Amino acid sequence: EADSPRDPARLFTLTGPGGAGKTRLSLQVAAEVLEAFKDGAWFVELAPIEDPELVPQAIARVFRVSEGPGKPIREALKDYLREKELLLVLDNFEHVIEAAPLVAEVLAGCPRLKVFVTSREPLRLRGEHEFRLGVLSLPRLDRLSRPAVFARSEAVALYLQSVRAHRPDFALTEANARAVGELCVRLDGLPLAIELAAARGRHLDPERLLDQL
Repeated sequence: EADSPRDPARLFTLTGPGGAGKTRLSLQVAAEVLEAFKDGAWFVELAPIEDPELVPQAIARVFRVSEGPGKPIREALKDYLREKELLLVLDNFEHVIEAAPLVAEVLAGCPRLKVFVTSREPLRLRGEHEFRLGVLSLPRLDRLSRPAVFARSEAVALYLQSVRAHRPDFALTEANARAVGELCVRLDGLPLAIELAAARGRHLDPERLLDQL
């Protein structure tokens, strides 16, 4: 649950492996706290950026801020954000982790700003609050289980939910439960990987998917 904009906690970092659902969760968080910020919530995608020096430009582009005579983009960005009361979401920060000091600099100069970061590793900044996003629970494959038992695992439950979006009649049975469970284990319980596999499940049975994995 996010704090109000005036609470001391101002930097939140959601960490976890690729495909764990960090981006989706960050968008959900931004949507749910939107009304708490007078100037809204803003999303910056950093995955396409390889040079940490370009992070200020990427953020400024979202706000349509440009540098002026004698004012570098970094300073123009801080000037723009100084009195803003908003949530800044920085997605996929692991690509530009060397730009972490910029986040500290902006937070220091913009007292009403909060930052929500997604990254495979923390920024290691003072005042950072890290939340680790784990993978989904997996079924036990070392013993025979009924389909209903397999379905209790988070990974299998997500597969079923996702595949039924394409095949509403799909059912977990004695014949396919083992293959679905093994598929989820082979995909390490990563939500994105499971959803991609389920999308292919509209045309392929679990056994065929497992063979092609």
